[in-house]
Amino acid sequence: MLPEVFKAFFGEFPNLKPVQEKSIPLLLKGKNVIISANTGVGKTEAALAPLISRYLNYALSNNCLTWLYITPTKALANDIYYRIEPILSKLHIKTAIRHGDKDETYKSKDLHFLITTPESLDVILCRGNKSIRYIRGIVLDEVHLLYNTQRGLQTSLLISRLNKQIIHPPLQIACLSATISSCENIIYFLFGNSMDFEIVTIPSERVIESKIFWTKSEREIVELIKKIMQDDPVKLLIFANSRKQCDRLSALLSQNEQIAHHIFTHYSSLSTKLREETEREFNKSKVGICIATSTLEFGIDIGDIDGVILYGTPTSVSSFLQRIGRGNRRSNKSNAICLVPSESRKPVLEALIFYAIIDLAKEGIIEKTSPKKLYGAMVQQIFSIITANKGNYIKVKDIASISINHPHLTEDVIEEILTHTSEAGFTKPHGFKYKFGADEKLYSLIDYRLIYSNFPMQLQEIIVTHGNKEIGSIPSINFLRIAPGSVIRFAGKCWRVINLDIDRVVVEPHPYIDDALDIIYSDIGTPSTDILILNRVYEYLTGKDVNLSLFEKFIRNQISELLKYSPGIFTGAVPVVRMNHGFYYITLAGEFCNRVISKANGIDHPIVDDVGLFSNKIIDFTKLSTNLNDYLDVVTDLFTPSSSLTLFQSLLPEKLKQKEFIEEWLCNSEIEKTLKRLKMSNTKLVPMEYVSWLTPQGEKF
Repeated sequence: MLPEVFKAFFGEFPNLKPVQEKSIPLLLKGKNVIISANTGVGKTEAALAPLISRYLNYALSNNCLTWLYITPTKALANDIYYRIEPILSKLHIKTAIRHGDKDETYKSKDLHFLITTPESLDVILCRGNKSIRYIRGIVLDEVHLLYNTQRGLQTSLLISRLNKQIIHPPLQIACLSATISSCENIIYFLFGNSMDFEIVTIPSERVIESKIFWTKSEREIVELIKKIMQDDPVKLLIFANSRKQCDRLSALLSQNEQIAHHIFTHYSSLSTKLREETEREFNKSKVGICIATSTLEFGIDIGDIDGVILYGTPTSVSSFLQRIGRGNRRSNKSNAICLVPSESRKPVLEALIFYAIIDLAKEGIIEKTSPKKLYGAMVQQIFSIITANKGNYIKVKDIASISINHPHLTEDVIEEILTHTSEAGFTKPHGFKYKFGADEKLYSLIDYRLIYSNFPMQLQEIIVTHGNKEIGSIPSINFLRIAPGSVIRFAGKCWRVINLDIDRVVVEPHPYIDDALDIIYSDIGTPSTDILILNRVYEYLTGKDVNLSLFEKFIRNQISELLKYSPGIFTGAVPVVRMNHGFYYITLAGEFCNRVISKANGIDHPIVDDVGLFSNKIIDFTKLSTNLNDYLDVVTDLFTPSSSLTLFQSLLPEKLKQKEFIEEWLCNSEIEKTLKRLKMSNTKLVPMEYVSWLTPQGEKF
């Protein structure tokens, strides 16, 4: 490594961390590398220092954009900039940031290093910025967040497009990830077999100290926080599972004079300015309590945290590790306080789920899904490529050339997508050549700045107004269905759309009509617990040891009692209880799997949750097939379009939408394990009092 680079990153008397000792020699040799390790072990420097050293002379002698740092979030892009810009400036490297809220590229014509997001890279490529032709090295940060997602496919296709334009192919790539179950799967999803990667994994050595509480009232939360803060000044990070919970906890804690002036709040609906201010102020504070959603799971620098509190269970082991990884980086120990909320309908189960997540994390077992075959982001990239071509006709084979890393995205599939989007008015075929260009609706997407994002549309809302009055808001997925002149049914009335903008629909009252358009709403309810975790809970109920000392006394006593008799109920059996006009089967198979099992047994309108399924029929689980392919027709029948799709997924031909949906079923090996468990089980009718802690609450059952 160049001495000046080594000194800038590691100082005069360096003490390299293991991840740096393993990664730096590989990158200096020109290898592509994926680095999988916990938060705070020096991954960023392990990737950047050798890439900077390798191409520094090239960058400065040519005065060109040489390095690209891609992050999945704007907040992380900002954080990376503040961390590395002072280092790079010592090496005379000009650094800028570009994303949806900020564009500093105009500050310097001779830019060397750009930090951006997938969406902003798409904009750069779409606008034909010639500076990208000289790029040599790319860092993909938090790459596990892109795995098996539409944004991940978008990023992969963007890198293919970039590789076709640069003057010194191929690009050298360093991928950074949290601890994951399979680096090979991530590499295959993003790059197929086209690129060789060296894998660097650093085993987790962090000790997890945890305690599980059931907060039977909101008052208990306040008392717990006061107790933690009474002796020494501490910084706490509280993760909630929704923006509503964030607001509620912040308001609750702010009522206490002792801690009110130490409260910070951080979630996606807050303005960028307010979130950045929170990050800065909390970082500087010696005492503080920051209440956040998953927005702070990632590597944003908020300083050393003394403890992490989880208010409600995360949906996966990966998410748990990300959250507690934000804890004290000065030691190899994470302190996690796990709170079962007072409003929990199944507090004993939630406490056991917390325990299962902690147990799996300590054993290094993380959710594992095989690479999915996705299609939605291909629609978006087709539109982006046509836009980059000024809307002019482009050959299908030229579009298909960017998908060489994805064997399922064949030229025939791309033609099928183009034909479908042309029927919908977004693209138009050439009269006699094998080409497609832009049509009216694609130009509308460009005008409304909707062409670059592969976020699910239920995350975006459009305000509906009449005159100066705001009536409400609707999910953005409705944007494609309505137009000026459309009559919609909303807030119990009919309205005619007068005007439509990217974030606002202006309407006026309209007489009632039967064929008014119904609004599509998000169907995302309580997130499902990963099936890996539910399978571990089943193991506890059939005799696997549980360390009861992790639970506070009240919930510990309840779990201790149920574990005494649960093996007699669950071992080799699917417990069944009578409910209303049927039976509730306790499968611990997850909502999706329960829905498929119900449908396979002739239940047309399944009523299910994570824990079990309701049926007025007798189900013989010993007759279940354990071959996932035997259920493909059933899974296809269960498919319904939802607002959890991205805009571009919604534009796919129906057959391709169904194929994406089926991937959710085929790529999860835990489903097959669960089906094998259930097949070996007989149904056993049990009294309600033995399993009431598992049975559902609510009218739908």
